[in-house]
Parts: sequence; C-alpha cells; structure tokens
Amino acid sequence: MASTGGGTADGGAGKREQGVAISFLGLALIVAALLVVFFTPAAFRIGRQGAFIGLIVALAVVGLGLVFVGRSRRRAAM
Repeated sequence: MASTGGGTADGGAGKREQGVAISFLGLALIVAALLVVFFTPAAFRIGRQGAFIGLIVALAVVGLGLVFVGRSRRRAAM
C-alpha cells in the first residue's frame, strides 16, 4: 500500500538532505551572480549595465533566499 505522507521512514534525514540540496542550489545561484559580475565591465562598454545589475541582484536575492530556506529545513529536521 502506498503511503500518502510522501516521506521516508527516517523523515529527519530526508529533510536534512533536502535542506542541503536547497542550500547548494542557492550557492550555485550566488556563484552565477559572481560570474555575471565578471562580465559587467563589458556591459558598461555597450551601455547595458542596467540589465546586468538587475540580473546580479535577482540571482543574489534568489540564491540567498534558497540558502536561508535550506538552513531552516535542516534546523527543523534536527
């Protein structure tokens, strides 16, 4: 019979792993934002700095949000 809870027998370990995965995705987005920073001088030369700065801010905010969500899920699992 299938369970309706969707969890594993050890729900705490699953939530910890999920929290780590979410935090890792957040860190990957922050690294992507740093890569965009690397190309920002070229954007200033062609006059598209607004789009690059917006992309940097969006990636950083979403990345930090995912890191905090991952941290809270790991803490809730403990």
